[in-house]
Amino acid sequence: MALAGRVVPAAATAGLEASDPIAGRDGGSATAGGIEIEIERSLYSDHELRALDEAQQLAKKKSDLYGEEEDEKNILLLQDLEDMWEQKFLQFKPGARITEADVKNDRTSLHRKLDRNLILLIKEKLGDQDVWMLPQAEWQPGETLRRTAERTLTTLSENNMEAKFLGNAPCGHYKFKFPQAMRTESSLGAKIFFFKALLLTGDFFEAGKKGHHVWVSKEELGDYLKPKYLAQVRRFLLDL
Repeated sequence: MALAGRVVPAAATAGLEASDPIAGRDGGSATAGGIEIEIERSLYSDHELRALDEAQQLAKKKSDLYGEEEDEKNILLLQDLEDMWEQKFLQFKPGARITEADVKNDRTSLHRKLDRNLILLIKEKLGDQDVWMLPQAEWQPGETLRRTAERTLTTLSENNMEAKFLGNAPCGHYKFKFPQAMRTESSLGAKIFFFKALLLTGDFFEAGKKGHHVWVSKEELGDYLKPKYLAQVRRFLLDL
């Protein structure tokens, strides 16, 4: 930001254009008009512009060109602000990164591993087996795949969970065969399409289903997911 603010080729050109119809229109104010245009078109931040303005005011004061009324004003200089910000920074104490959920290894809590991305897994009944997986729902005719993913989120928890979906196309897919007891002549298995979503507000909660969900890091997925399913999921998960 600082480097970009000091490179102002557009401002320099605007200030020096003799054919500019705005500068000098009132006669004798071409220099002032050029400076105003230079400031308006410059790449300086508001902070840098204020620093330049205060430097000019201090220069005027030293050369006795500073008006008496301006001299009497109680001006809070930029340096004073920066000193105040520095004091606040030195007094700041960051919170603990190890939470109670970390100490208890409570993987049902979202308030753990604060420096890592966490992934929601839920336990579902497939035949006579309890299987951990990413949240999923059956596609309904007329829906787009993303709409199915959004519906999955809205029906997933008794709490309102708001998330931002990243794109309209799936980021991965996985196909599998149903357990023998669930297979039919027309339905031997299923194909699952995955969508990425970032949780904005809310948390997972379902009454009477304690222990049916976990928030885990990428390294902890192997404690829950089956190897083939895990291999597909790891292909599109990034721990940023």
